[in-house]
Amino acid sequence: MKSHRIRIALTALGAFALALTLVSPASAFIRLTRQGTTGIVQAHWLDSKIPILTVIDPTNNDIPPATALSVIQTAAQSWNDVNTCYGVLNAVGYDPALGHKTPALDGTDGQNSIFFDRTGANFPPGTSIIEFVRSIIDLTDGHTLDADMVANDRDFYWSTTSPNLTPAPPGQISVDLQSVVTHEYGHVLGLDHTSVANCTMIPFIIGDTRQRSLELDDRTGASVIYPESAARGLSPGAVDFAATTGTVTGTVVSGFNGSAVFGAHVEAFNLADPSPASEISAISGELTVRSGHGDFKIYGLPPGTYAIAIIPLDGVHTIAADPNIGGIFNGIDINFEPEFWNGAGESGNGFNDHANDFTPVSVVAAANSGGVDFITNTFPGRVEIAQYGQFENFVTFRNGGYLVKRFDLPFTPPFNVNKISFPTFTFDGAPATFPSVRLCALNTATGGPDLNNPLLQINNFAGSPNGANDIPVNITINDPDKVLFWAIQFPNTGPTFPNNFPFIRMDFTNLERGLFANDMNLNSAGAGGTVVDRNLAISLTAQMGAPEQTPIVAVPNLGTNQTANAYEFKFANPPDLRADGFSLPAGSTNHVNLVRRLPSGLLGLEGTTTTSGKISRATNDTTNVFPGGPQLWFVQAVDNPGNKSLTSNTTITKFGEDLDEPNGKRAADQATVLPIPTSNRPESYAPAGDQDYYVVTARPGDQLIATANSTGQDTRNDQDLVMFLMETNGDVIAFDDDSNGNLNPRIAVTVPFKKDQSKKNPSPRKLFLLVTDIQGSDLIPNGTPQVRVPSTYNLSANVTTPAALASRAGDIVGEGGFAFKNTGPNPANPLAKMIYVLPRSGGSSYGVKLRIYDVNGRLVRTLVDRDQPAGPHVAVWNGTDDAGRGVASGHYYARIDAGQFTEKVGVTILK
Repeated sequence: MKSHRIRIALTALGAFALALTLVSPASAFIRLTRQGTTGIVQAHWLDSKIPILTVIDPTNNDIPPATALSVIQTAAQSWNDVNTCYGVLNAVGYDPALGHKTPALDGTDGQNSIFFDRTGANFPPGTSIIEFVRSIIDLTDGHTLDADMVANDRDFYWSTTSPNLTPAPPGQISVDLQSVVTHEYGHVLGLDHTSVANCTMIPFIIGDTRQRSLELDDRTGASVIYPESAARGLSPGAVDFAATTGTVTGTVVSGFNGSAVFGAHVEAFNLADPSPASEISAISGELTVRSGHGDFKIYGLPPGTYAIAIIPLDGVHTIAADPNIGGIFNGIDINFEPEFWNGAGESGNGFNDHANDFTPVSVVAAANSGGVDFITNTFPGRVEIAQYGQFENFVTFRNGGYLVKRFDLPFTPPFNVNKISFPTFTFDGAPATFPSVRLCALNTATGGPDLNNPLLQINNFAGSPNGANDIPVNITINDPDKVLFWAIQFPNTGPTFPNNFPFIRMDFTNLERGLFANDMNLNSAGAGGTVVDRNLAISLTAQMGAPEQTPIVAVPNLGTNQTANAYEFKFANPPDLRADGFSLPAGSTNHVNLVRRLPSGLLGLEGTTTTSGKISRATNDTTNVFPGGPQLWFVQAVDNPGNKSLTSNTTITKFGEDLDEPNGKRAADQATVLPIPTSNRPESYAPAGDQDYYVVTARPGDQLIATANSTGQDTRNDQDLVMFLMETNGDVIAFDDDSNGNLNPRIAVTVPFKKDQSKKNPSPRKLFLLVTDIQGSDLIPNGTPQVRVPSTYNLSANVTTPAALASRAGDIVGEGGFAFKNTGPNPANPLAKMIYVLPRSGGSSYGVKLRIYDVNGRLVRTLVDRDQPAGPHVAVWNGTDDAGRGVASGHYYARIDAGQFTEKVGVTILK
């Protein structure tokens, strides 16, 4: 039987990523923030604009307009009923007689509009976005100028029934209109997403009507922005917000180096009622980012006694995660463990400052309780093996059988295995039972887990409905290079599936750390194989016998490329950092080993290097014969004391490779000669790190068109192909990445003359065409090569001699061989990619400065400031400034200075 995948949340709100439901503990409301002209600004409406007029066109495909208007007005009223908030919404139906303009997505029309997009023109095909608000914010102080709300009427059916939703017709998903609009009105008021269970402002719709009503966290968020007060003059029936609640303030700094922790959720648990309904939190660095000390302030706390905790906003311990939050909240810190504030016992040593020890904090009305200063816990010698990427919205399961995570433990014995952690999920919010979970040793006869002789087994394990499960292990390991497996046994699906059934989380849509190939899919008898399209979110924590036995961190980016007589494995040495988070002296990598997973499941040494960042494994060696069939390869760094690191990401040879291999070198005797014309020639990007070189012949003045179209893509870790047309000496003539608005490159160019070539009856020229995945290319030296599934693409090329190109695609390298282009997409949300070419004719290397500026000429971010070799390069901007703060939506420009070459390109960020 197969393992499966399911998208957890059925529907998303706004232009935000999906998240999960029913997780505990809770997290805080967050304000909509932007990088303003003088600092961080938070969204709000000026008092002169309150009540906030929203003009509604209720015409839709599903329900009577009068019903839709009434529901939207009811959603607005739920915010108006918050008696500690004066931010009032005035929701009215569209009426041209009252001077209303036709509701539209227009930030310049002076009207806040709400309308149903009946054709889905504002939503990409296949989207999971239900509705979004686009706000225009004045960056001088953060006041909102315009806010338009657009509902996806193409893909979603608007239910108004309760408690169950009206079923949607085929091709649509049913959602509760009132819950959706109530959520979006929160964005209009100035709230970002929250992580408190059942709140209106969590970043997805639960699938029932619970989110129609506001929770304490929602109400507090609005009240912080628009607080009712006696000094201002209380509205009828209102309560003074600050006079009836208290606050807690403090800081969060790193236990490693004392730096500010940005993005920690600081949560206040009311000891009289420690439930999500009574929790309110803050986020560290909300206004100071990383410039302060991780400052936070929790507002709106009813008088009482609280325990204060910090929680990483990682999507495992919380509902929301980094992708769910906009504004400045990109690249937040999550590399710390949850812990309570322990007063005088607070320290950075987690062995002494136990995570669950707390000092109560007393909160009184109209007063602040300060000095709640956290130091994140560190654990010298403790290593967490968590070989998967960031939070995602997918779960997986089996119908019976096992899903298994492998752990290679290269540590110096003896050491201790402390615990296994893995997040689970259920669709009905109730715990569901796995028949068993078990820790197993390696069975060298099968290369998999020894299921019949487990080291630890728990039968009928009830997993969390949506959160992490920590399983104490406490086993001492006395063997070097130990291999362990965590095997999770699944029940058979039944008539209530997917309810009453356990799922586990996985890294699936974007394997930004690469594939680790440590997961197995086994039937009930233990037969099966390695999974190559995902990383299960299962981790193991081990404690070294002594801190100095902690190895250097793993190599992050292994890839390989096949040439005529060898596979060339390339990688970058790891940073000088120990696997427990502590720094190492410069040059701590002694050497790097190339290893292969043998049929027994053990790792076999295949090569080593001390300097080059490259290990070649010959394919024509008759003594040490290159192994046939699919093979999993890794590298392990060895530090100066001799400690071996964890294994790197994997690359797989003899798996999905096309018939033109080997063609991994720019050489006439190794590149594949393309017949002209070539149409839909089947090729593949395999293995991870593959470089496909082709030779085309054309006369100067001819028009050459080449395309590479990925096949079988499903938006899950898809290929991102890039194409270069090169001279025989490697100088780039033209290149393309995403110019067509997708991930398929296309070059259309007039073949240039050589400088010394006669333009009368010119001789044909040989040119090289390179196709590769941008993550596995020399363009991003520190990028992680990806095992793409599927890895196939179709290559086409043609040469003609017409008078002129009807349209030119791709980017043409300019005079002198220099080029600098924004290769899109533009606008970026939030990643912008820029490719630049440094001509070999100008020297072997260049001093390169690549910087981002705003429209006023202020420096925002330095992307490159170092020497780089001649040839093509890529720079990726993630929409943050040099302090790690997310920048506001708007126009920027990137400027490059390289030798005598200077150029700038525009970049638009849209969030």
